[in-house]
Amino acid sequence: MPSLVNQILDSIPENATVDRGTLALAADYDSVGRALKQLVETRKLVRVGRGRYRKSGGPATRSASSIADLIAQRVRRSRRNVFLRADFDEFGSYDGVGRALRQQVQAGRLVQIGYGLYAKAEPSPLTGKPAPVVGIRTLASEAIKRLGKSVEPSSFDKAYNSGRSTQVPTGRTLTVNARIRRRIGYDGNYVVLQPA
Repeated sequence: MPSLVNQILDSIPENATVDRGTLALAADYDSVGRALKQLVETRKLVRVGRGRYRKSGGPATRSASSIADLIAQRVRRSRRNVFLRADFDEFGSYDGVGRALRQQVQAGRLVQIGYGLYAKAEPSPLTGKPAPVVGIRTLASEAIKRLGKSVEPSSFDKAYNSGRSTQVPTGRTLTVNARIRRRIGYDGNYVVLQPA
């Protein structure tokens, strides 16, 4: 009978991503986990995401610095201001893309504005720290649209625009048509998301 490592390698087809739960093996959960960890350490498998693996080879074996170069190139060329982590999945493994994104944040080319959300950045003329190139309201509305939800003016904006209020809205409140539990913002400044 082949070893558990060989059974796992045989059950994963070439150029396909497999969830750990779909592996039909006659072994307990912990043994499968140890075998998968061993295969990742020996570079026979690549961890693509949480509980997802594929055989190594192709773009998954790029180094973090080359992935960072590809990410920097895509960010420079893009008209977008907000990027999802999924925008860079094709460049490498889940862990490799994560390391490369951290490098970009440390270099000041990107700012993390939420879980899996990044924005183009450049040094602030006031503090010298990296800051997004557009305002927080624009970032938040673009991020929410990228997540597949729609944004409407907040109740404060509607009251001001209709003349019911003379208080100028801060722009940090947005109305969203669906429930979102994310915090979107940076450097202690976050947008308040109201349900529609």
